Amino acid sequence: MQPSDIISTVVGRGTRIKGSIHIKNSGRIDGYVEGGVTADQDVIVGECGVIEGQITSLNAIIGGKVHGSVNAVKRVVLEEFADLKGDIRTEKLKIADGARFYGYCYMLKKRPTEQEQLK
Repeated sequence: MQPSDIISTVVGRGTRIKGSIHIKNSGRIDGYVEGGVTADQDVIVGECGVIEGQITSLNAIIGGKVHGSVNAVKRVVLEEFADLKGDIRTEKLKIADGARFYGYCYMLKKRPTEQEQLK
């Protein structure tokens, strides 16, 4: 999976945000967010990133710590150093060796494309 080409928001290492944020395109979190993160496209949590709250997005790529549920319409990727404590709701899930996941996973049914609906 390739993240969206447009990363409109970056929470840099050493930055702390208290409160929920909404990202128009995709966003990368390398700092600390205490609150929910919602993105129209992708949420990418770097190895140094920490989110204490819910993620809602099209795709979620997690390489750091997330303590909260992840709701990604298409795909969730837990990279090698990911530490997720919370439930996942998604259509596709990839967990790398070394990733830690404590919670439940609810696999969503794939939505048919327009072409599939016309058949």
